[in-house]
Amino acid sequence: MIETLCQIPLNTLRSYGKPDQLLYKEKGRYVPISSREFYDRIRFIALGLRALGQEPGDKLIILAENRPEWVMTDFANLAAGGVTVPIYPTLMPEQIRYIIDDSEARFVVCSTPELRVKIEAVRPLLSQVTHFLSYEPNPPAGFVSFDTVIDEGRRADASDPEAFERSVAAVRPDDIASIIYTSGTTGIPKGVMLTHRNFFSNSQALDAVTDFNAGDTILSFLPLSHVLERMTTFSFLYKGATLAFAESIDTVAENLLEIHPTIMVSVPRLFEKLYSRIMDSVLAGSAVKKKIFFWALRGGLDASRKAQQRTAALFPRKSPRLRLAQKLVFSKILEKTGGRVKFFVSGGAPLSRDIAEFLDPCPRSECHAGILQERSGNGRGSGRRMAAHRRHRPS
Repeated sequence: MIETLCQIPLNTLRSYGKPDQLLYKEKGRYVPISSREFYDRIRFIALGLRALGQEPGDKLIILAENRPEWVMTDFANLAAGGVTVPIYPTLMPEQIRYIIDDSEARFVVCSTPELRVKIEAVRPLLSQVTHFLSYEPNPPAGFVSFDTVIDEGRRADASDPEAFERSVAAVRPDDIASIIYTSGTTGIPKGVMLTHRNFFSNSQALDAVTDFNAGDTILSFLPLSHVLERMTTFSFLYKGATLAFAESIDTVAENLLEIHPTIMVSVPRLFEKLYSRIMDSVLAGSAVKKKIFFWALRGGLDASRKAQQRTAALFPRKSPRLRLAQKLVFSKILEKTGGRVKFFVSGGAPLSRDIAEFLDPCPRSECHAGILQERSGNGRGSGRRMAAHRRHRPS
């Protein structure tokens, strides 16, 4: 039985082992990382951190863009009993220094030369940090490469093959897993402490209201330093889904067509932009195209609303009229997202009803792409829960 986040990688390997657990872009094409490689690298990183002197409860900073190493480092740190403190890559050096100091971090991980420069700018002031690590293959003096960490972990694993599993077993559900700093809009940033139970209870709740599984593919582009992206990442890997990383936020449209994801996670702003672009395109079209679009939209919205009320719809799910609307209009919208999206996940802020309903009547074959909306919680758990929002199965 899984009780902590650090138990997820082994469960994923044993239950859903697959050749493409993660996907990342390299030299113009997407490259897979298998479940086995994913688990092994997490194991070696965790043992390597321990070899460097990491103790349970130590704070580790991750300052990096979305990439496989981000997720592996997070799981490895948690497995070693550590507490992960993510930092947005867009923050200024002084803001980064404040979070490192306030969290009392002993380990700082960065990814690129550009982000390393931010650390170097405040490094003389970081008296509590004992180790600076980098994903760069050959970082400058004063930074330890992750290749070195992995090599240390591989040697530790060879000498004590059960060390990693003992470390994972020692982590308890109510141990602190992460400290996430608020945006600071009401003053200086405040560190929110979240336990393994906080995160994993959300993953279980999300699993209970959706039907995603190991056959799904998710494109990761929201910053992993954002709690929504990180929580859903835990959830998707818990169920064995494939996680693909966008090259950057600017290449999402291109990467969608390469990956053909079945699930998209975003904040409302992306869905608002999608809606605006579609409507701008429609309004710039001919009178005939506009008439067909709004005919299809009216029928789709009616079907969506009636299905929510469990009553007969103007366009029954399998009616010829809805099939025609799908062929003429809805399929064109879905093509922009790769053509396979089952549903969207929206969180971080309220999503307007109009946009949620607009995205709902966009069926793929006989099923709808729906919206999963994040709602405010009641203060328990991590303070948020995921709830199904205008999503339903075909009748």
